Amino acid sequence: MRTLLAAAALAVAGVTTAQAAEIAALTVHETKLDAESSALVYYTPAPDGFHVVVTTQQSRTSRAAVERFETVLAAGQSAAISIPRGAGEAPVRMLLSNAGDRLHIADPIAAASAR
Repeated sequence: MRTLLAAAALAVAGVTTAQAAEIAALTVHETKLDAESSALVYYTPAPDGFHVVVTTQQSRTSRAAVERFETVLAAGQSAAISIPRGAGEAPVRMLLSNAGDRLHIADPIAAASAR
């Protein structure tokens, strides 16, 4: 619940919705993972790098699974996040990169199904 409130508070700084993006500090970016799922991404700059937070929601119901991922990215570093989906569906992979003065979010891609 605190994560969602923090994301809502950061929304005052601006919200962008798209796929690939480069966002400034304290800007919330929403990425659609599929028709029912999305991820909110924001970061705060610090001396050791970008403190990145990704919060995913698997559906739009009040009982939907919410997951949170946090990492610190130094200049030039990247992190890949694999986000699970429903049974039989391939996970979605997001790539986040510290681009110096902005966080780059690559287009999310569905991983190959492991059938």
